[in-house]
This record gives sequence, C-alpha cells and structure tokens, in this order.
Amino acid sequence: MAATSFISPCSLTFTPQSRRSSLAFSSSCFFVNGPLIWGNENRFLQVSLSSASQLNKKMSARRFRRAVVVAAADYYSTLGVPKSATSKEIKAAYRKMARQYHPDVNKEPGATEKFKEISAAYEVLSDDQKRALYDRYGEAGVKSSVGGAGGYTATNPFDLFEAFFGGGFSGMDGTGFGASRPSTVSKGEDLRYDMTLEFSATIFGAEKEFELSHLETCEVCAGTGAKAGTKMRICSTCGGRGQVMRTEQTPFGMFSQVSVCPSCGGNGEMISESCRKCSGAGRIRVRKDIKVKIPPGVSKGSILRVAGEGDAGTKGGPPGDLYVYLDIEEIPEIQRDGINLSSTISISYLDAILGTAIKVKTVEGTTDLQIPPGTQPGDVLVLARKGVPKLNRPSIRGDHFFTVKVSIPKRISAKELELLEELASLRNAPANRSKTRPKVQKPEEITESEKDTIMENKDESEDQNDLWKTLKDFAGSVANGALKWFKDNI
Repeated sequence: MAATSFISPCSLTFTPQSRRSSLAFSSSCFFVNGPLIWGNENRFLQVSLSSASQLNKKMSARRFRRAVVVAAADYYSTLGVPKSATSKEIKAAYRKMARQYHPDVNKEPGATEKFKEISAAYEVLSDDQKRALYDRYGEAGVKSSVGGAGGYTATNPFDLFEAFFGGGFSGMDGTGFGASRPSTVSKGEDLRYDMTLEFSATIFGAEKEFELSHLETCEVCAGTGAKAGTKMRICSTCGGRGQVMRTEQTPFGMFSQVSVCPSCGGNGEMISESCRKCSGAGRIRVRKDIKVKIPPGVSKGSILRVAGEGDAGTKGGPPGDLYVYLDIEEIPEIQRDGINLSSTISISYLDAILGTAIKVKTVEGTTDLQIPPGTQPGDVLVLARKGVPKLNRPSIRGDHFFTVKVSIPKRISAKELELLEELASLRNAPANRSKTRPKVQKPEEITESEKDTIMENKDESEDQNDLWKTLKDFAGSVANGALKWFKDNI
C-alpha cells in the first residue's frame, strides 16, 4: 500500500534526488518543480523539521552562495582600546603592541602580519581626519578617501615604527629601518690659515706665532646652551623623537616623509632658559694666539695640521682642526728644485782662463767658491750639502749648484789687444783677426848701401818714437794738471 505524505503547517526540509530540484513552499505543502510529491519515507534522503523563517534564510544562502562576506577589521580591537580612547591612549597602546610584535623581537609565526595590522590601525586612528572617516564609514571610507578607485595605500609599517620611536632595535636588516636618530652632538668645523714664510725658514725650520679667531665651547653652560641649574624640556613638535613625519595625500596614495624636527634641530629637547653668556648657542667666539712649529724642508703648498684648534662642536662636541697653508718668499739669486738649490754666477774670461776664488751667496751666508783654471761657459760647480734638508729626514740634505757664465768684454784697450794678439800667436791661433802685425823677413845678404838705408830708417823711427813719447808726456802732464785743478776747485 502506498503511503501518502502528510504535510503539516511546519515546513519539511529535504534533499531531493535530482540536482535540478528547487524548493518552493506555501503554508500547507511542498512542491518539487511544481507537482506534489508522494511517496514513502524511504524515498527521501534527508528529512528535517524547521520553521518557516529558518527555511527562508537557508534558501537565500543557497541562492547567493557565491557572495563571500568578510567582516571588516576593527582597528580599535586591534590596538585593544575602546572607541572613546584618547590620542594618548592610542599612542600608548601602539607603543606596547609594536614592541611586542616587531619581527626583530617576536619570531613566532604570524608576528609580521600582526605587526602590519597594528601599524595600519595606528596610522588611521592617530590621524583625526582618518579616524573620523573610519568611525563614520568604516574601513571602506578610509580606503576610498585615500586611494579612490586605485585602492588604499598605507605607509610602510617599519617607516612608521622608526618615525614613532626615533630608531629601531639593534641587529635589524640593512633596509634602512632601524638606524638610530642622528645625534646632534657633532664635530666642529675645520679652519684654514694662510702663512707666508721666509726662504731661510724652509731650510732651517722656524716657530711662528699668529692670532686666530675661532669658536670655543661656552664654559658657563658647557656647550648645552641652557642656563646653569635649568632643565631641558621635551620638544612639543616631535615629542622628543627629534624627527617629524609629514604625510601627504595625492591621487596616487599617501606619501610620508621623515625629516629632522625644525624646532629642536633633531635634539628632541628644547632649552627652557638660554645661557646669558652664549645666548643659547653653546659656543662663543674668542681670539687666541697659536704657535706653529715649521719643520725644515717644507715647500710651497705644504699644509700643516694643528689638531683641536678649529671651531668647537655643537652641544659640547669635539673641536675641528686648523690647517695652515704655507707660501714661500722667493729670492732672485737662488732657485729651488726639490732638495737642491741652483744659482748662476758670472766671471771674466781672464778668471775663467787663470782660475780664481769668488764670493757666492748661499742659504748659510756668503761662501768662497773656487773657480778652476780653464772653466768653460755653462760648467756647473757644486757646493755639497748646501741645499735643502729632506722633509722629516733632516740628516739628508741636497746640494747647491752654480752654473758658470763667462763674461767677454765688447771693447778692450790697445795694450790688451796687443797682449791678446801675442798670446794668440804663441798658441798658433788662426789669423782671422781684424788687426795683425806683418811678419818681417830678414834678407839673406845685405849690401853696404842697404845697410846705410836701414840705419837711416832706424834713426828716423827712433826720432819718431822720441817725438811720440814727448807728445805723450806732454799730454799726460796736461791731463794730470787738469785733474788736480778739478779736485781743488770742485
């Protein structure tokens, strides 16, 4: 006997054998694709009782089973603060949780994702404008206001951590995060001083003293710039971090830039009351006498470093150095080439032939220089160990070289010409001079008449010589008289 299914006011939910079967119901019966189903209970795979409202929900879920709904993140729950939390409470919560879940501290699985969630929550809740949008529209409101159709672009969580704490933990990777905030204590500036030395100072060394104006650390405040007995206060601009982060909203997303705090200059602290002597600068300008020791052997362009005589550093930092640039006064008589010296001397042709000793100028004063006989023009004479000492090795010293220049007169006296011609004849010099004496050849045989002629000529020449001598004596006496008259009357 076929059993008839009884339909009660409450609904029956069952799974039909056919996949195409869909359920429609009324207040009294069920239909499967329209016609009423009759059959015994063994023909159904599953039968369950449910109320009409529950059935509606299940039917809707089956109809829209492809739409996955995920609950939005609750930033307040992520940080563990209520919605009424103040900015100070939010900041304290982020400080605590960021340290706890930072990947360099927490190595557990999922710590990195948790750290990113904490950073994203703090980025929104720490900004009053973003927080207002989030409270009103949820996470979708923040995303649409920042990224538009392109999506939400968040700040790098590690950059946010660095900006908040002013640095990171030791041992972080080399990505740039974790670098500690630069200290405001820095070394002072280096100074330059130009000095001109005498030539002798480069040879023997010297000690020079000059006056220098530079900055020194204030003795009253020890470089802090604060009045003695007062305390520093935390900078209100950066909160003591020394850095500020500026976030700008652009069509491409949010861009953040971390820079040194303009109020405290990266120190993180502000002076509550400035020092009266330095006016809060921590440094004062003074004039000081500096002594510099010049070592032997320095040259033009040499640089001497005087450590610690530059400007004092800020906030009590170490001072810089003083660099002294040297220039050398040149003298025309002596030229320098490394550790050797060179000069040019001029001697007469007679001294070059006969040899002599002359006075020459050296760095040690005037010295005798021997000119050997037969010195030629261009010859170089040497005074050993009269040059420049080698820098940092004064036991090694150069030489002084003298190049000889022979001076030949353009006009000479008749007597000098006669002697030179006689000297030239003795050395069998070529007969290419302007004046030469004709050679007298003696005849092999002389007759008596020729002898009388020669004697007459000789007597005539002797008379001429006597006349010439008389004239010379007369001219000499006239010249001497004139000279004496000039001496007596002038």
